[in-house]
Amino acid sequence: MSVALVGAVDPYPIDAGKKVVLGGAVEYFRDRLGPQDVHYMIIGAQPQPDFPVTLYPLPKVRRAAALAAVARRVPTARASLQESLLYSPEIADAIERTLERVDPDLEIYGTIRMAQYADDAHADRQLCYLDDLFSERYTAMLDAAHRYPDVVFRPLGNFAEHVPGPLRPLADMKFPQRALLRMETTLARRSEDRAALRFRRSLLVNAGEAARLTARVADRGKADVMAVPPLVAAPEYRTREYSGAPDFVFIGLLSLPHNEDGIRSFLTDVWPRVIKRMPQARLHIIGRECGAELAEVVGRLGDSVTLEGYVDDLSEMLSAAAGMINHLRFGSGIKLKVIEALARGLPVVSTTIGADGFAVGPEHGVLVADQSEQFADALCELTDPGRNHEVSEGARDQFASTFSRDAVFACYDKAFALR
Repeated sequence: MSVALVGAVDPYPIDAGKKVVLGGAVEYFRDRLGPQDVHYMIIGAQPQPDFPVTLYPLPKVRRAAALAAVARRVPTARASLQESLLYSPEIADAIERTLERVDPDLEIYGTIRMAQYADDAHADRQLCYLDDLFSERYTAMLDAAHRYPDVVFRPLGNFAEHVPGPLRPLADMKFPQRALLRMETTLARRSEDRAALRFRRSLLVNAGEAARLTARVADRGKADVMAVPPLVAAPEYRTREYSGAPDFVFIGLLSLPHNEDGIRSFLTDVWPRVIKRMPQARLHIIGRECGAELAEVVGRLGDSVTLEGYVDDLSEMLSAAAGMINHLRFGSGIKLKVIEALARGLPVVSTTIGADGFAVGPEHGVLVADQSEQFADALCELTDPGRNHEVSEGARDQFASTFSRDAVFACYDKAFALR
């Protein structure tokens, strides 16, 4: 058996959440099928002699082609902006030629952006890996903008490389940004529904989103939508010996809108309450691409908060921490940073939105609080070594039962029908 994956993101190096998911999929197929039967097509990729499976670089979308696709497809609601910006006949031809040569038993298209390239003639062997529901992500952003006057969005995130330079500023200007988000919500929802009904099976990382997508299209036909957890490599087992220090961590790519807003709002609304109660408390912010606004907020907090940047080995810092902060006010999918914490037995304090897709409660390693004072209470609670140990054990249990390699591979076997 052979498989072909079609995507717009190179999984390597694995230094962001999306790449963790894709890298895990490559590892799974390489393990189950062997590298010679795993074929990966990536828009704009460069040749890589050490790529773990067979790589087929696809051409980049030229600016003229992207703008033409937007003008032709968006006004007629044929496709969302993100789909149109990643469409070109040149790429379609390259994918078609590669698939003819490889002739895989299974084709997997990454999100609605790549689903548009699927040939109906081979629908019986095609799956769509939706990752998360873009429509719900944008709806949450608009809702957050209404509820929180201080919210700041940079919605392009790591998709910015696929957007022509002259268009990028529009995404950061408040009025056009909100209008574009409302339009993209509607268009992305149509494309997601279309994918659910068209593909043999559609996959999401969040079980709640899988159920909601299934319900959305129930009156139009039968859809096979399944939730599959991402594969996060478990770190080498290390016994936590937490001694009560009020040290906390935040992990995430800081250019992503939900991460930047989440940590900035935490520093403004929650952290001062923590410092008032525990003057020696320290917060380590781990992640690349910190913007000027966030750096300014951190700078006003003295030595209680440090920007660590990218940290290659998290073991020592996470082992000594009381807990991980996941203060998100909007978002979608499932947060890989939470899985990373669970794998290390690190307790998590999260908002309800940030904990979507996880079992919650001390017995599962995830404490939930949505009000600033309650969030501060939960952090202070974790500095008791006995309580911390109890929640830590719950975190390890949830990782073992749901997100360990064996658990994820068993789920993938079912999703991809390999066993």
